[in-house]
Amino acid sequence: MLVTIITPTPDDISAFGVRSLSSYLKGFGYKTRIIFLPGSIKKSDPQGKYMYQYSTRTLDEVSDLVKGSCLIGISFMTYYFDRAVQLTKVLKQQCKTPIIWGGIHATVRPKEALKYADMVCVGEGEETLLELARKIENGENHFQVKNLWLKENGHIIKNSLRPLIKDLDSLPFFDYSLEEHYCFDYARGYIREIDDALFQELLPVRPDLDGNFRVCYRTMTDRGCPHKCTYCSISIQKELYEGEGFFRKRKVDGVIEELRCILNRFPFVKTIQFFDDTFFARNTAEIEKFSALYKQHVGLPFHAQCSPRTITERKLQSLVDAGLIFTEMGIQTGSMRIKALYNRTESNAETIEAARIIHKYKNKLLPPDYHVILNNPWETDQDKLDTLNLLLQIHKPYSLQLSTLQFFPGTKLYNKGKEDGFFKNDIREIYRVPFLAPRIGYLDFLIYLAGNQWISRRTLTLLASPRPRKLMNRESLIPLFRIGFILLEKGRLFAKGLEALAAGDFARIKRYLKRAE
Repeated sequence: MLVTIITPTPDDISAFGVRSLSSYLKGFGYKTRIIFLPGSIKKSDPQGKYMYQYSTRTLDEVSDLVKGSCLIGISFMTYYFDRAVQLTKVLKQQCKTPIIWGGIHATVRPKEALKYADMVCVGEGEETLLELARKIENGENHFQVKNLWLKENGHIIKNSLRPLIKDLDSLPFFDYSLEEHYCFDYARGYIREIDDALFQELLPVRPDLDGNFRVCYRTMTDRGCPHKCTYCSISIQKELYEGEGFFRKRKVDGVIEELRCILNRFPFVKTIQFFDDTFFARNTAEIEKFSALYKQHVGLPFHAQCSPRTITERKLQSLVDAGLIFTEMGIQTGSMRIKALYNRTESNAETIEAARIIHKYKNKLLPPDYHVILNNPWETDQDKLDTLNLLLQIHKPYSLQLSTLQFFPGTKLYNKGKEDGFFKNDIREIYRVPFLAPRIGYLDFLIYLAGNQWISRRTLTLLASPRPRKLMNRESLIPLFRIGFILLEKGRLFAKGLEALAAGDFARIKRYLKRAE
């Protein structure tokens, strides 16, 4: 029996959830096919937001690839809603195979999902998909499979949740077999089967300490996060499984074994990125065990994320000794009022101390990325100044990852935004809002400039003083600062392009140009 899983993704094809589903089904003798559809063609709707549409050719290719499947799964995040709808409508016209939606958006919005899909998986999908596949294969009624929502005679059946998979080490490694893996190829403009050469091309590249870019393998070693930020979809999952301990970690030995298998299979991988929200959430003993085994058996440079309350100097020192060359950390805001809104419990002093620890290893680490959220409708000018003042207390060099505040459906922040009337049409005002395209006003622009190592603290303090603010902090000037932001970002990308040219990495430049079309 063949199960086909389609996943609209960002520009990478990590898709950990889909790969886990595939490997789990294969472990029980099922054949799987994965279709990765990274990136998108952007078309502006009348409100100026973004819509995502696949070409007729791509849709026809997907339709051909699902032939012979007994079940089609579509897994996606909120940003890819338009694409999931488009795919589902076309596939329903082309075949009678049942379609199930999964992923965080389907978990949060199962009723909406059932307007398009035949079934919805709410919560974790490995055991659910296996039970569903068995019942379809045996011609049995599947209307009572736990975690499934579906319709019968116009009525919605809401089956109960099954318990979480407590032992993540009981799951097989993510499916990187490349068997029956297909991907939209930007360079050629069509979907093709992934071989080793294409896989190497599709993998992200990350800088090393010597300035050269290395092919990077991404993995995750946990599920969930120790924090419960009100803007994050993980908080919804924690509430869904309240009392079950949603945050779970794989054992260190299993993580090391996965990496050894990957390096043996794909020798062109030269760096590792741990995609966990906070890899540093492991306790010190686990970090030290990981560091020792990683240094002995893997030995490649790697990247990992931290948070102000999970990083310690002892953890960082151990990881740096093992090969850590880059970390990033969520700051989000310097305003204590907005921190409370986000349920971010760390103080600014703790954030500054965490950044000080990172800066102490500046000669062994690449400049860190600090994440900041803009475009919060509850934020005042004073809140933005608080964020700027916090950033001015952090040692350079560092870069800022600025993002637009997202109202993920089901989060506490979404509910508050809905109550306060900040949006009325979820599809236009939430699903289609670009994550990394913030609206830039004067104070936002100063926050952005704080991440520029060439602009001094004194200069930014002067620019943030009352007189310049009175002159420049105007709604009419927002387009000007947006242009400034775009030009500086283009300059940064141009500098990266020069680095790639100097390193002879023409494939990286080609990939970027194709995806920017």
